Amino acid sequence: MTRRRWATLLYAALAALYLLHNDLWLWNDSRLWLGLPAGLVYHIGFCIAVSAVLGLTVVFVWPPAVPGAPPGAPPGAAPGAPLGTPPGAAGQTRPIPPPRGQGEHG
Repeated sequence: MTRRRWATLLYAALAALYLLHNDLWLWNDSRLWLGLPAGLVYHIGFCIAVSAVLGLTVVFVWPPAVPGAPPGAPPGAAPGAPLGTPPGAAGQTRPIPPPRGQGEHG
């Protein structure tokens, strides 16, 4: 499957899970499933499903890293820029001002 098709499929799955999040049909259900309230078991399964879909989204849809960027750098970061540097801000530095109320003699 192409990356675009994965994106379409996974975003549709996220939209469906968003709609299924509030289980209005189980609010007044007093049955026990696996020894737990029905709503709790539903949400345990829901969390597992959402985790799987988001994990697949990261694997198949996340944009590729910029060549030369450090591991963990956001997409679009400049190669060699320290982590936490916003994209496009490589090489731009500003001095850190002293805390307020403390001048040169602080």
